[in-house]
Amino acid sequence: MASLRAGIAIAIFSTVTGCASTYPTTDLPPPRDFSVDDLADGTGSGGNGDGADLAAVGGDLGGARDLGMPADLTVVSDLRMPDLATACVNDGDADGGVVPTLWMIAPSAGGMFAARLRGGAWSTLATAAGAVDEVALAAVAGRPLAAARLHDATLVAATWDACRAEFSALASVGVAASTAARPALVGGGAGDLVFRGAVNGDQRYYWAHFDGAAWGAIATQGNFLSTLAPTAVRAGGAVHAIFAGTDGNLWDGVVQAAGGGTSTQLTGNTSGMAPAAAVAPGGAIHVVYTGTNQHLYWFVAGAPATVHDLCDGQAAGCFIVTDAAPALAFASDGNAVAVWHGTDGKLYASRLAGTQWGAASAISGSDTTTLAPAIAGGVAGSLADVVYVRSDGTPRHAQLTSGGWQAPVTVAAAALTGAPALAATP
Repeated sequence: MASLRAGIAIAIFSTVTGCASTYPTTDLPPPRDFSVDDLADGTGSGGNGDGADLAAVGGDLGGARDLGMPADLTVVSDLRMPDLATACVNDGDADGGVVPTLWMIAPSAGGMFAARLRGGAWSTLATAAGAVDEVALAAVAGRPLAAARLHDATLVAATWDACRAEFSALASVGVAASTAARPALVGGGAGDLVFRGAVNGDQRYYWAHFDGAAWGAIATQGNFLSTLAPTAVRAGGAVHAIFAGTDGNLWDGVVQAAGGGTSTQLTGNTSGMAPAAAVAPGGAIHVVYTGTNQHLYWFVAGAPATVHDLCDGQAAGCFIVTDAAPALAFASDGNAVAVWHGTDGKLYASRLAGTQWGAASAISGSDTTTLAPAIAGGVAGSLADVVYVRSDGTPRHAQLTSGGWQAPVTVAAAALTGAPALAATP
């Protein structure tokens, strides 16, 4: 009875599960061997271990060229720093740093105020914090480089950060570097800084070189002695410091990296104020200074004995006098432009044509100032640009064009506390 029930159950199970269970066992494929040995040997000796089944694996997944670390992730040229750095060379305006730009810095209550003129409009930049008293500015390798004297006489500098479109934080030029006067900064392919000492009434000048990345060792120019701020230019591949010596005479000092410096007296020229100097397109150094009689005088450093009062050769009634040090630059048309502070507190300018200076032009309108102006060769169509700080602290811009001096305009609604500095790029 029991075997009968078992037979019925088997018949019912076969009916439910389908007819496959009724095939003879000899029709089923042989069992395949999944052992490690069969998969590893690739001899085709059995089932899924057959070498024919996995033969293509080496080409699809095992190839170092497809997924291998050395071939796929060593293409570092796509992410190298030079490639990333190139993306930052746009000053934040995607122009590649080639749009003519006038840069300005000046001391303010918050630190070093900065602005730039491009495309005919001024824009302010982030202020570098610090107790800044005096500043200098130059274009180095197409970028502005700033130097500043802090309230405690520390000498600091800041480079232009193209990625962030701002000046870097003010950092010391060297260990214990300090200055008692406004530093002079010379641009070009590299930067050169000339400054007066500050410790214990030091009257020597010092020099530091900036190679575009870092400042080098400071060298003492012991043959340059002055109580005043230096003026520095680059001529004939050398850095010249034009200064009023402790003896009141004007001197032309050539900086030496080893220290010392060589100096030549510019005989016949004396002043109690720092002279102004600029290099002509032909390479000659021109000097304008305030005489002891408050008249302005001009000569070429190569011929200091041939000196002229700016009123020489002008019509009767020429009256050019100043109570401060002048400023000098060569305009974009190749002619020199001198700017000075009149005894009435206003700013005036004169242009040189050949060997003749022109009549004085009032360039500050009704504005008055007590601080030294800054001048630079013109950019984007102008002949020259002057920035000054009005008596209320407002920065103002006067521009010389082919039509003459234009009425001054406000750079920014800012309150500045010191004299400005200018530089032009590219």
